[in-house]
Formats: sequence, C-alpha cells, structure tokens
Amino acid sequence: MILIKDLHKNFGQLDVLKGIDMQVEKGEVIVIIGPSGSGKSTLLRCINLLEYPTSGDIYIEGEKIDHKTDVNRIRQKIGMVFQHFNLFNNMNVMDNIALAPMKVKGLSRDAAKGAANELLKRVGLADKANAYPVQLSGGQRQRAAICRALAMQPDIMLFDEPTSALDPEMVKEVLMAMEGLAQEGMTMVVVTHEMGFAKEVGDRVVFMDEGRILEESTPGTFFSHPENDRAREFLSKVL
Repeated sequence: MILIKDLHKNFGQLDVLKGIDMQVEKGEVIVIIGPSGSGKSTLLRCINLLEYPTSGDIYIEGEKIDHKTDVNRIRQKIGMVFQHFNLFNNMNVMDNIALAPMKVKGLSRDAAKGAANELLKRVGLADKANAYPVQLSGGQRQRAAICRALAMQPDIMLFDEPTSALDPEMVKEVLMAMEGLAQEGMTMVVVTHEMGFAKEVGDRVVFMDEGRILEESTPGTFFSHPENDRAREFLSKVL
C-alpha cells in the first residue's frame, strides 16, 4: 500500500528526514513512536503530500507520487486525522462529514448524509449529528474528525498524534474507535505516544529518532527486547 525509499526532507538547513525506508502492507497497522522532533509527523505529511520530499521516492498502491502527481486524486485514497481536529466550526457534525463526498465525489446530499449517519453510529456519535464542534468534548470532536476522513472511503488512514490534545479521560474513546478500524482491516499508519495502543493494536512498531528509523519490529519484540540503545532509553522513560 505504501513504499518509501530513501526519503529525505529538509527545511532550509534543517534535515528533518534522513533516508527513510519503509513499507506498509494492506491491512497493516504501523505505529510510529519516538521523541518529539524525530520527524514522525513530517513523514506522515510527506505520504499525503502536505509536504513534498526533498529527495527519495514514495509509492502509493504502486504509483509513484511527486510534483507531477494529481494531489487531490491521491488524497482521496488517504484519510488523515490531525492532532487538533481541524473541524469547520461554522458547520454541524453532519455537514462537516458530508461536505467532501458531496464536493469531491459528487454524492447527493441525501447519500452523503446517509453515509455520514452510518459512520457516526460506528463511533458512538449518532446523537451528535446536529451538534456544532464547540458543543462537543475533545474526544467527540476527534471521533467526528475520524468520521470525516472515513467519509471519503480511503484505502489508507494516517493518524498524527490523534490523542495528544485530549484530556486523559477522553483518550480511551478515540483509541477504541481506531481499534475498531484496525479490526475491520483498515490500513493505518499511526504516530502516537500511546504505548498501550502500540502494544495491543500495532502489527509493527517503528521507532524514529533524529530523522531516522532506528528500529522496526513486532510490538512483542520491541517492548520486551529492544535492540537499539536509544530505543531502550526512550522506553525506560515512557513505560
């Protein structure tokens, strides 16, 4: 589903990604962890071309993506959920979810709203369809944001620290929604500090530091017997 070869990303003189190689198979849940500033979010943003790589290659479902690529077409395949929700505050939950399928895919309003209702049921928000973002808790807003991404029927979902802006008691409801997606076979790449999610839901854990992948293995191996010294140091501080 995703193949990344020798990916580099510079911002001026700052080297953020320093030769990333990674692949993601259909239905896999890849959890990317590591300290702040290690390049995790930049990697996600390169995958859906919110940032263009400085060098290296990215393939989505076998298609190489670059400056010549129809960005909007690629982004229809890739849903992204951000740290800070990014819902439209002047629209209710239903309209937030239905907007893109209507504008981009040409769905009728009835069809888009019907699909949105089904998504809201899946994440336990069926009773919030007419609420505005300001009327929702952080956890509810993030679940609505997940629905908005899913409304485009993507093949891949990217999550950029989706729980880091939430109060601790709201984290569980968002992680449960993500776990449900994983159980349904959605291909997911998740940047998170939630080690419990990485252990229980991830198929592979990727540990990044200073723009490089230092270790990659199954959760069982990574959390019990990390090979890299920096990974061991990181885990000693977060577990």
